[in-house]
Amino acid sequence: MTAENTPTETGWAPVVVKPDHLRALTTLSSDPDWDRSVLVANRAGTLSVVTPDAAVTGCLAGTMRLLATRADLLDAGLRESWKAGRLTGPVLDVCTAEAASLNAVEQGAA
Repeated sequence: MTAENTPTETGWAPVVVKPDHLRALTTLSSDPDWDRSVLVANRAGTLSVVTPDAAVTGCLAGTMRLLATRADLLDAGLRESWKAGRLTGPVLDVCTAEAASLNAVEQGAA
């Protein structure tokens, strides 16, 4: 574990969100068991893209915290395209801006 991933006195290590973490939320799946649409972090600061059910279970158990959802990307201007099988639009711009926003919050909380 690096110094950046050491849990703080609050029990949560700060995280660094990259645009690629958010891009992982853009793939669409009609199978709820495979629909990975939630970005979470565990106490050590490890980021994962999980199903909504896994996110709820982890958050309620206190082992995960919610960072972003696919809905956040839709609210930021992306569109669902089931034909393409992913969210479309200015993906790079939106994911970069959302990552910067999340990182600013993380730095402010540290």
